[in-house]
Amino acid sequence: MAEKTLDPVEVSQALRRAGFRFRASELQIEAREERWLVRMDGERLAWFAASATALERLRTERRLLRLLEARCTFLAPRVLFESGDGSFDVRTVVPGGCDVGAVYSELRDNRDRAVQLGAAVGAILAEQHSRIDASDVAQWLPRNPAWPEPREWIRERLPRVIDDVELIARAESVMDAYESVVPEEADRVLVHADVGLHNLAIDPKSFSLQGIYDYEGAAWADRHHDFQYLVFDHDRYEMLDAASSVYEEVVGRRIRRDRVLLYNAACAISFLAFRAGIEPDKRWCGRTLAEDLDWSRGAINRALAS
Repeated sequence: MAEKTLDPVEVSQALRRAGFRFRASELQIEAREERWLVRMDGERLAWFAASATALERLRTERRLLRLLEARCTFLAPRVLFESGDGSFDVRTVVPGGCDVGAVYSELRDNRDRAVQLGAAVGAILAEQHSRIDASDVAQWLPRNPAWPEPREWIRERLPRVIDDVELIARAESVMDAYESVVPEEADRVLVHADVGLHNLAIDPKSFSLQGIYDYEGAAWADRHHDFQYLVFDHDRYEMLDAASSVYEEVVGRRIRRDRVLLYNAACAISFLAFRAGIEPDKRWCGRTLAEDLDWSRGAINRALAS
């Protein structure tokens, strides 16, 4: 198949050979970083590799999803089919995808909802972090998440996004602190590394957490990475505190707020630097420049004060 296009007819034929009968007109195909996501219906989707790198990523993620299915009770995508050469697979969809903006607004305005969701996230992370050992994954997963980006990458791009010398200096202080962290081996667990509303399946009526998806960025890394997006603006910690409380009772390891705040700030700075060459009003990774700046300033203040 062509590297930048995917023929719906070819996809339909490949899926038919795998036992999934869909007409080409019924498929929705989206390009996703050297892969294609094919939406088949409300219950299944397929991933196709577009490069050798993507092929290895798919193989690694499938291996991890099968391990989660065997060890954990929470819902994550299940692999239904894998092609002989590994170039594509079919998976279940975790039901309950949410409107991220609407959920964020609800969590910001309703502390009880934030506590409810935080506790549910904490329970999932407790399972994920305690039921899979180093012997299971440490030899084939990276020891650091791919995000946030390295300090030098940020240093080169950030001045192309903003000209606030003081903010850039404070951002560099955060990245210096982030890159100086050496996690204890006891804090290394299987981390999803991107536990945010965009990867949580939430029932819009009951607000119950149905499951979690998108494990392509998983790593054998510091457990605090899985709490880094549970912080809201204006020093709101209900969701983080609820998740930490449930988690600590099960796992017996303390979640350090200062570490979470540092990681949150490093991620915010990375997203800000990622805007290099992007128009200020354009939504990039879901935010405008003004929104990225608001997050970065607040996150940097919290990290440097903790």
